[in-house]
Amino acid sequence: MKLRNTFLTLLAGTIVFCSCSDDEDHAVLPVLNSSGLDKTELELNLGESLTISPKLNTDDVEYQWVVNEEVLSREANYTFKAEEIGDYNIKFSATNGSGSVDCNYQLAVIKFRTATEESSAYLTTVFEYKPAPSDLTGIDRFMDFNSIIGNNNNSLDLGAWGGYVIAGFDHTISNREGKEIVVFSDIFDGASEPAIVVVSFDSNGNNKPDDEWFELAGSEYYAEKTIHNYEITYTNPHGKKDIPWEDNQGETGSLIMFSESEYYPNFIPEQESVVFKGTKLETKASPTYNHPIYGFFPWKPAREWGYASNYSEEYLIFNGNTFDIDWAVDNEGKKVTLPGVDFIKIYTAENANVGWKAITAASIKSVADLSLIE
Repeated sequence: MKLRNTFLTLLAGTIVFCSCSDDEDHAVLPVLNSSGLDKTELELNLGESLTISPKLNTDDVEYQWVVNEEVLSREANYTFKAEEIGDYNIKFSATNGSGSVDCNYQLAVIKFRTATEESSAYLTTVFEYKPAPSDLTGIDRFMDFNSIIGNNNNSLDLGAWGGYVIAGFDHTISNREGKEIVVFSDIFDGASEPAIVVVSFDSNGNNKPDDEWFELAGSEYYAEKTIHNYEITYTNPHGKKDIPWEDNQGETGSLIMFSESEYYPNFIPEQESVVFKGTKLETKASPTYNHPIYGFFPWKPAREWGYASNYSEEYLIFNGNTFDIDWAVDNEGKKVTLPGVDFIKIYTAENANVGWKAITAASIKSVADLSLIE
């Protein structure tokens, strides 16, 4: 279902007064938007109803209401009941001996799961966890993906570039004014390991993350050295060896081992090689930065805003990073307007070997609906 730029929560029994085109002056629908609804493209929540009540200045009128090419009523008023998710075309026409008038509505029925007193502010379900290779993803005790459910103090390692987790909430995080989501992590100044956040609204209402995904465009989304539609393939060396990789930019390299563990995750299905896709940020990490406090140190600078596991100015406030649903863009980088967010995907955004800490690998603790923890 196409998500429209106007989202409107309509209470059951809402009355809509419409103004439409007419053929003759004898049959006119005056502009009576007393309900505040002046659009013919609307969204209605599953289970609600919408009553459309046109007012004519003439008598002896024949009415007709057609929904998706099917005549459903010939009464003056029509109540649409949102019983199934989908797109609906509602055509109203009124005719008398002097002429006719008609009005078309494009109506989308969505499933918006409003938060209740019982709703959790935090993630409630992990749908998929597929980390890229790293020093931790080969160690089983670090691989409890359920550790990010609820409010906890454990970190989940996503591995090198592209490694991700997909999780969901027990309600829809509503798109409000300002920021709506916070992603908690455990980093410090000079140790940012930026991760990209991608979100999805449950358009088909099946409670599964199988709808369209939208990246929350951070400060470097449109940067010259940011690569979109990036792909990388990691090959399993079968043993405690460096992990070779190649990408779709013609580059090759290796994730350099520095620990005694195997880097290739032994629990993902793709055991010979694995491919990750997404947006890659410019590599800014440096293995030989001379830190004013720590001395020579693998330096991983923060990005300005819009990334998880990122030591930006707000990190000291939240111990995490906040996100605005209005940052959402489609695959072509065009802004979209979402009514809310049901699912979230987070993945490591930088491909870097950094000295003794051989790779950049983002990690997160949990994710929360800001409106429920403020």
